Amino acid sequence: MVTDITDEELKSLTQGILARYGIDFTCYETGSLKRRVIKFLNTSNFTAIHELWMKLLSDPTFVKTLMNEVSVGMTSMFRDPFFWVHLRHLLEKDYRAKPSISIWHAGCSTGEEVHSMRIILHETDLAQKANSLATDFNRDAVETARKGVYHKIKMIENERNYTQYNRFQSLNAYTTPVDGKHVQMQPHLTQGVRYQYHNLVCDPFLEKFDIIFCRNVMIYFDSPTKEKLLQNFYQSLHPGGYLIIGFYDVIHGVTDQRLFSLVNEEAKIFRRKG
Repeated sequence: MVTDITDEELKSLTQGILARYGIDFTCYETGSLKRRVIKFLNTSNFTAIHELWMKLLSDPTFVKTLMNEVSVGMTSMFRDPFFWVHLRHLLEKDYRAKPSISIWHAGCSTGEEVHSMRIILHETDLAQKANSLATDFNRDAVETARKGVYHKIKMIENERNYTQYNRFQSLNAYTTPVDGKHVQMQPHLTQGVRYQYHNLVCDPFLEKFDIIFCRNVMIYFDSPTKEKLLQNFYQSLHPGGYLIIGFYDVIHGVTDQRLFSLVNEEAKIFRRKG
């Protein structure tokens, strides 16, 4: 069992993957990436990082397996219920009279946040004028988000979160059983949602949005990459648009008065200036 790898071993691996496959893990926060690589080594029955590199050299397709496992995110529907209460009030206040709402879920993982947002849009009668883009670095996660199929055990936590947000309703109203173990989010919820692969570090930001979610994603990046992302998010927001980050995303640059103003500290909601 692998219990540790050196910084030099990790650096050699990430630089090799970047040079050979064009996939950039070099900007990930070292401690977090190291923990994920060690977990992958053990679950894949490698006894050393050298064995992983030899596998990558002999089987180029294996890099997708590594990428998907290392980049997987942990999330749930209506995670942090009080945040969604704040967001619902913001939507009703600012977007009721507007003709359209454009939303980007940057780092959507397996889609729980996307479905949570679409439920709120449905409950506030804003869904018909909202268009959403959901992207992630993990292709398998994007496909799971697109399908909207979740295990019933996971839905227990989702239901608990949702009832804290809205005690008068149940998530059962938005799901359909597909077998004895899974449910699927109802298709009408994701009308108007596009799902795409996107690498926040390497790929261009080509669209403008009213709201950008990037919750608990930037925590995995080093400081220069975080600053770069904040500049890109600023450019990708319409003036007055909202940037929503996660509770674990400690980012000094987001408080830069030239770029963003703080709307709600508890919910980590910021607004683009200019």
